[in-house]
Order: sequence, then structure tokens, then C-alpha cells
Amino acid sequence: MNETETLSPVLPGRLEEATRRLLAEACERGLVLAVAESCTGGLLASLLTDVEGLSHAFDRGFVTYSDAAKIEMLGVPAALIERQGAVSREVAVAMAEGALGRSRANIACAITGFADTGEEPGLVHLACARDGRITAHREEHFGRIGRGATRIAAMETAVEMMTEML
Repeated sequence: MNETETLSPVLPGRLEEATRRLLAEACERGLVLAVAESCTGGLLASLLTDVEGLSHAFDRGFVTYSDAAKIEMLGVPAALIERQGAVSREVAVAMAEGALGRSRANIACAITGFADTGEEPGLVHLACARDGRITAHREEHFGRIGRGATRIAAMETAVEMMTEML
């Protein structure tokens, strides 16, 4: 019980355990989570709904892979994307805050990055928002470790950030 089902074969055990702890603590505190994902393409949302008995701590996920989706679904200003680039601190923060404002969640985490191509493969910006707190940001340089490994590393960072925001 309380084990992930769908992604288990490819996930490090430490990520599964960290996710289980995050969800259990969110449930204990009556907090709800949301995510806004670009380079992870919905994998974080899937992970947060895969833990049997604890997935009710998750409200929704926004998969905003394109700039248009970030603008339309999360309210990220087009001018911000044009000025800073979709993979930036500013856009990650706007994504997290947009997800928080467009959901029933208390905590929202956003991920935007270059999984295996782009200006710097492995560059990922993450942001975590909670009402009444300053939105947290992390910039990770995972390097050329590949698309799958970058996505898993980004999910690990996101779970850690959401746990810290509890």
C-alpha cells in the first residue's frame, strides 16, 4: 500500500519514497497540490496521482509545453516569454503562480526547461508557490544526461521543493 504503480519501473526508490512522504504530509495538513509542467510533460502529475490512498492531495496538473499553452492556461504574459524566454526564472515563477491562481491548490510547482535540446540541455527552472509566501525558485543544470534522466531529476527537485513549501 502507498506505493506508486504506473511509473515504478523507471523511478528511483528515493523519488517514490519522497513522493509518498510529500503526499502523506499534505493529507495530514489538509493541503492540496497542483503542478504546471513543460519539459516533464505531465510526468509529475502522473507521479502525484500514482500513490494509492494519498492521491486526493492532488488537485490538477497543467501540461503547458508550448508558449501558447503557458499564456492561455496559466496567464503567463506573452511579453514575459518573449523578453525572458520560456526557460527562465521569471516564466517558472509566473507558471507556478498561475497554477496556484487557477486551481484549488494551496501549493503549486512549475517546471520549465530543456530536457535534451535547446540552448543548454539539462537547464531546468522550477518554481513553487504558496499563498502568503514568497515563491521559491531553483535553477538546475543537470547537463547532457538525456531526456528521461533530466525529467526524473526535475521531478525529484520538484517533490523536494513542494515538501519544503508544506
